[in-house]
Amino acid sequence: MTPDEVRVGLLYPDSGLLAGAFPALRAGVDARLGEVNAAGGIQGRKVVYEWRDDAGTVEGNSNGARELIDQRGVFGLLEFTVAATGSAKYLADRGIPTVGLAAEDVWTRYGNMFSFSNTLGAPIDTYGRFVHDRGGTSAFLLYSAMSAGVSGATLRVGQSLQALGVQVVGSHAYTPDADSVTDVARQIVDSGADTIVTMLTPPALPPVLRAIREAGGSPKVVLSMTGYDHSLLRHHGPDLAGVLVPVFYRPFEAGGAPITHYLDVMARYSPQTDDPEQEFGLIGYIDTDLLLRGLQAAGPCPTRQSFLAGMRTLTHYDASGLIQPTNVGATRGRQPTCFALMQVNPSGSAFTVAQDNLCGKALGPTL
Repeated sequence: MTPDEVRVGLLYPDSGLLAGAFPALRAGVDARLGEVNAAGGIQGRKVVYEWRDDAGTVEGNSNGARELIDQRGVFGLLEFTVAATGSAKYLADRGIPTVGLAAEDVWTRYGNMFSFSNTLGAPIDTYGRFVHDRGGTSAFLLYSAMSAGVSGATLRVGQSLQALGVQVVGSHAYTPDADSVTDVARQIVDSGADTIVTMLTPPALPPVLRAIREAGGSPKVVLSMTGYDHSLLRHHGPDLAGVLVPVFYRPFEAGGAPITHYLDVMARYSPQTDDPEQEFGLIGYIDTDLLLRGLQAAGPCPTRQSFLAGMRTLTHYDASGLIQPTNVGATRGRQPTCFALMQVNPSGSAFTVAQDNLCGKALGPTL
């Protein structure tokens, strides 16, 4: 922090098995920072960043965070990874502001970590409601073997299904290129599940669905917790036909002034992005906006402590209409009970809004 500049760190997997899940992330960060700096920055300070690749590993995350804090002296972190456990205690002990993708349980534990959407809190019945309403009676859970946080989130979805009478008949931790996709598909088909819930990197899903169909499977419901990515449809659309994806922000198809503004900012400040309508681009943009709101709330001479206090004053944060109003300081340990549900159309050429405000209720404390 200087009179003219705030330097933050960006930590995410630019390499490794999980890199394919984050192709548009930095574009979203660049766009929001480009926009704010063109308007004069925050309290007259330009906001810049340095980034490190954690390769999606706990060791890489720890090393990257320590380098950014101890050697580069950044004020706080933007963190988009599934390996945040590597640095979470270190950052919390030092009171380092951390904003980003809440994909692990540590985001519910530490008071220095903030996200616009936490999907790891107490389980909700919303997933079970729509699977039940669509005729699902039994489910198979397929998730990435690369992260304990991902497996925990998948189990919470399983609890949601069981609360509505949808039996979980099997689960598998899957690693693309290491596990046989044919064997995994056969395991799913043999389980008799009529519903498949996946929490994989988006590029890993199409081969699995193709193999399931080749093995004779025809699930009633395929729920993917990631994959709202228009570029993915251009390459794998037919394999993804019918897939449902929950999103915790305004869908691109909903249009309106917030989406128009986002697309305009992406075009102006991240022109290298060939398709701004990707979920991680928008997530990067929103969480960067949240970091900026925290800096603004921290006052004219921000400290890390005043930033953390300022974040707790954001009781109706809505990212200028991109998300439903949320109390940033109170969302830790709770996940949203409402979200939009997107579905790939039968030809695999586009997403449609299957339901724009699907709501349920919390089931109780995290198990």
